[in-house]
Amino acid sequence: MERLAGGKTRESVLEYIRGVSFPAHKDDLVHAARKNGAPNDIISALEQLPANELADEEQLIDVYPRLD
Repeated sequence: MERLAGGKTRESVLEYIRGVSFPAHKDDLVHAARKNGAPNDIISALEQLPANELADEEQLIDVYPRLD
């Protein structure tokens, strides 16, 4: 299983954006993550996403930062 930045799993990232309808703007993802109590590393990673609008959860995970 590939690990995302901060050692997060796909499921742990998606847990914090529950309630978001896709396509979604990056700012909506950040807002939802804050509302759902996401840790700062997830919020920071979402703020740094290269795409402003994401079509679905798969695209979000595809562009989410990875561990080096």
